[in-house]
Amino acid sequence: MNMDFSIPRLLSLCILSSAKTKNTWCISCERDMLCSFQKCPVCARPAATERVCGSCLKNKPDYSRTEVLFQYRYPIKQLIKTFKFNNRPELSIAFADLMTKKLSHLDTLPNKLIPVPLYKRRQRQRGYNQSIVFAEQIAKRTGIKTDLALCQRIKHTKPQSTLSINDRKKNVRGAFKLSDTVVPRHVAIVDDVITSGSTINEIARLLKKAGCEKIDVWAIARA
Repeated sequence: MNMDFSIPRLLSLCILSSAKTKNTWCISCERDMLCSFQKCPVCARPAATERVCGSCLKNKPDYSRTEVLFQYRYPIKQLIKTFKFNNRPELSIAFADLMTKKLSHLDTLPNKLIPVPLYKRRQRQRGYNQSIVFAEQIAKRTGIKTDLALCQRIKHTKPQSTLSINDRKKNVRGAFKLSDTVVPRHVAIVDDVITSGSTINEIARLLKKAGCEKIDVWAIARA
């Protein structure tokens, strides 16, 4: 595939192969990206079976289920970086379309969507929060409201991608706080990429402590 991520924003051309399409990418490229893989239903880590993985059995997360679209590898890795850092928020439309289709099998949907917040300084530098943009596109398709006030990031932390697995949990401890509003019974935390899951679980821990009964996680990709 021709990976030219600097091409003009023409939705009549596939962003990956430049083939003609009415969507962001063509059907052929979508099939390549959406390769099926077995994963743990709780954390979405690739696994040998669809059962709960040993890591989740040993250290149960504070969230109950994770839905992801892709594994975090080529070309998704480059697409998400483009979405986050190259001012291409319109890519969220394609991601949200796929996520909405994926969620159609669920019996119950959450009351609110909680995008993972960025620290104010980092959001100003980037110009937008990719998790908010993704969540708002899902909200348009599902009718679930996005709550931007419930969870706030109060501490500037090092980027999780620069840290070891062991340091990531320490890095986000105390980085978030919840507002004094009533916490919904069922929420979905929305993010772009899940790596160790430390950030997601820290937010889920606060929500659970505040009385949230069911916490799902929806993300574009899982590392």
